Amino acid sequence: MVAGPGSNLTLEPSETPKTHMIAPTTLVYWTRLGFAVLAGVLYNALGLHGTDVVQGTASAISMGIGIYAISVFLVKYVLRYGPTELKGPNKHITLGIGSYIIWFLFTTILLNTIINPGPY
Repeated sequence: MVAGPGSNLTLEPSETPKTHMIAPTTLVYWTRLGFAVLAGVLYNALGLHGTDVVQGTASAISMGIGIYAISVFLVKYVLRYGPTELKGPNKHITLGIGSYIIWFLFTTILLNTIINPGPY
């Protein structure tokens, strides 16, 4: 239907715009931080520290990469955030990676120190 001059007909969008309580970038950042803490807890809870430093480091890196991959899958396929929502290409991979690494290391080292205090 075409509105003529002086008509009160207004066009409304077919679907309402999405409104988010939390910005997508903020949600992804805090989700990654939570996954980092989870990875550190799982590493210590499963006792993956191994018998030597090389084995413990390899299992920590594997745990960190594995949990991070799950978070990338969650952001891209479950939350369905793409370049538009996250303001850039590949942001579903790179957003929050620095905080993830720092918090994973912090949680892993802290819990390992508490669980295995070493000799007195």
